Amino acid sequence: MKKVLVVHYSQTGQLTKVLEALCAPLIAAGVQVDQLPIVPVTPYPFPWTRMGFFGAFPESVNGDPVPLRPDTAPSAKYDLIILGYTVWFLNPSIPFNSFLKQADPALFRDTPVLTVLGVRNMWVHAQQKVRAMITALGGTPVGNIVSEDRSSNLVSLVTIIRWMFWGKKEAFSLFPPAGIREADIAANAKFAGPILDHLNSGNWAWFNAKILELGSAQIKPELLVLEKRALVLFGKYRSFILAKVDRDPGSRQKRVAILSVALPIGAFILSPITALTTFLVSLIKRKAIQREVDELLRY
Repeated sequence: MKKVLVVHYSQTGQLTKVLEALCAPLIAAGVQVDQLPIVPVTPYPFPWTRMGFFGAFPESVNGDPVPLRPDTAPSAKYDLIILGYTVWFLNPSIPFNSFLKQADPALFRDTPVLTVLGVRNMWVHAQQKVRAMITALGGTPVGNIVSEDRSSNLVSLVTIIRWMFWGKKEAFSLFPPAGIREADIAANAKFAGPILDHLNSGNWAWFNAKILELGSAQIKPELLVLEKRALVLFGKYRSFILAKVDRDPGSRQKRVAILSVALPIGAFILSPITALTTFLVSLIKRKAIQREVDELLRY
């Protein structure tokens, strides 16, 4: 019997549904699918408070780990590890990042690893970090599946803020439901076929190419340009929040409060301008960006 380990952390349950859709055909085919949930010692709330959410910004950007409840995988060795994660401030969520920083390399050594993301839109930087951490643990990244909100950047920004802070996911006015569409969640079952084929053969060459043909991941050039710009700004925002903490511990909360207002307002006001400029850059540098996209999707 082939054995698969699923490790993930999901605040809203949306990523859990993605993984359930992916794994259901595997279980039906007789694969043993074990779960290793990631549970922080201090739980993160959902819905978030405004200050709680933006208060997690510096640690998210810097990749600082938090304590997790101790847990071990049911088996010592697996034929495949599936890592499911979400993205916080363009980085792997703090609980997921904490797991990888605290994981036993023996679990990953010489084991194929498939990553599965549930995201709003920008995820490239987070995935590059995760791939490097998997490799450092001795695992072999073999592919990546991304389920994302298909609404436009500005529309999804509105709906996700409403969901995160007020817990309201349903459609309202002219806006669609927040998050990944139910049909897109269910569609993850289509990747089970290639997973089964490669589990049975034990050879993961060309696996990612096969799932890419099925639509496992896509990188929009304009969003890649925007993500790179945002990463630079996020580093500066983190420095701003922590600049006086050693001399004035209370300054952190004050600066988080400023960021919690300035960042959303700036996103809404600048979004049309940013969308235009990033689109123009993506056109001007189309060939170079396409080469970069192809490289980022290659395994």
